[in-house]
Amino acid sequence: MGNYLGLVELVLTALAVGAFGVWQLRSLKRDMKARKARDDENARKKKTLD
Repeated sequence: MGNYLGLVELVLTALAVGAFGVWQLRSLKRDMKARKARDDENARKKKTLD
């Protein structure tokens, strides 16, 4: 079993990095969607003021 500890560590590290990447991409997608909604709302408000 001791021979496989390096492999286990490598797999766990890869899973942690993958999970962090997925989390960051989901956060980025959420923020982009919120920014688009905010920009659309601002454009709509500006259009009604003109």
